[in-house]
Amino acid sequence: MALPNDFFAEFSPVSKADWLARITKDLKGRPLDELYWQLSDELHIDPFGHADDLAAPALPLTPATLQWEIAEDVDAADPAAANAQALEALNFGAESLCFHLPQPASSDTLRRLLEGIHPDYISLHFAGAGLAQNPGAVLAVVESLAREKSLDPHSLRGVLHYDPAAAPGIQDWRYVADLIAHTREHLPGFRLLTVEGAGEWQGTEHAADELAALLRRGNHYLRQLSERGVSPSDAAARLQFSVAIGPSYFVEIAKLRAFKLLWLNVLKAWGADAAYPVLDVRFAPEAYVADENANLIRATTMAMSAVLGGADRLSIRPFDAGAENPARPAAFGRRMARNVQHLLKMESFFHELPDPAAGSYYVEKLCGQLAEAAWKKFQAG
Repeated sequence: MALPNDFFAEFSPVSKADWLARITKDLKGRPLDELYWQLSDELHIDPFGHADDLAAPALPLTPATLQWEIAEDVDAADPAAANAQALEALNFGAESLCFHLPQPASSDTLRRLLEGIHPDYISLHFAGAGLAQNPGAVLAVVESLAREKSLDPHSLRGVLHYDPAAAPGIQDWRYVADLIAHTREHLPGFRLLTVEGAGEWQGTEHAADELAALLRRGNHYLRQLSERGVSPSDAAARLQFSVAIGPSYFVEIAKLRAFKLLWLNVLKAWGADAAYPVLDVRFAPEAYVADENANLIRATTMAMSAVLGGADRLSIRPFDAGAENPARPAAFGRRMARNVQHLLKMESFFHELPDPAAGSYYVEKLCGQLAEAAWKKFQAG
């Protein structure tokens, strides 16, 4: 049976005014404003999305399909236990590992962490206070290990969760500029800097403030590094943003998409190459509740928000994080977290879609409202 090219051709077009008139009639005297959502003082959300809200039909932000990495955080306080967890995660489908170093790690410690791991097959990340105190040492060991395994360091990829602007005391931006120069030459697949934005998340009603704060911090890096001879394009290419999300499904989708567009505005102002920001997405700890079953459901919907919003890397917090049951192995919670992402990729095929939120009148308008409000806050400083 041949399908028509336009499924809607036989239906008469209906304007937004017609829809609102019908809704007003069905409300039987109740004010239409009761159905609107006051997200914040400046954001009044219209629940009735329509093509008339958009100046032109919306297009995907990118024609590329959703290719995000399944990530897992690993506490590296005990190198042997951390290595065992890392290997378990990789054996069960993780694509990215982030080792959290509580203190500066020696070359021997890092080697023990990475024993049995093939760094050319995964995305490798390091975070924590130990990294912040000496990121150059971590890079040196990664480069050395690659050569010991007869790997080309240029083939490795990963990120240092190094956010010197957020560290206490005086930042040595010359050191950061030197690290960028070294990374560009020896480990071009590594991003050196991360704007750790988890602390900016303050709930749904402050989404515009969160976006503005992330823009200010990213812009601060471009300014500081450009003053030390690093081009804005090169600085942006060594930067990622770690963003927290909560359980508000549509707002989080719109927030991530809005940030991608806003960052392009920042780069344009600097005359830098246009490129969407790399987004490392995590769950806000406040998003979980005491009910573990509710957390499993929230994990799924928040993961969908992250992926549909355009996450490049997603770390799902185990449903029992912080309240582990001694009678149940901690590995169970981690496995459930990975399986959520496996369901999105292997059964729901989210990775075969290019920006599926594009064209949703409600999401597009919400994205535009968030972007406009955040940009005004960013410009106001």
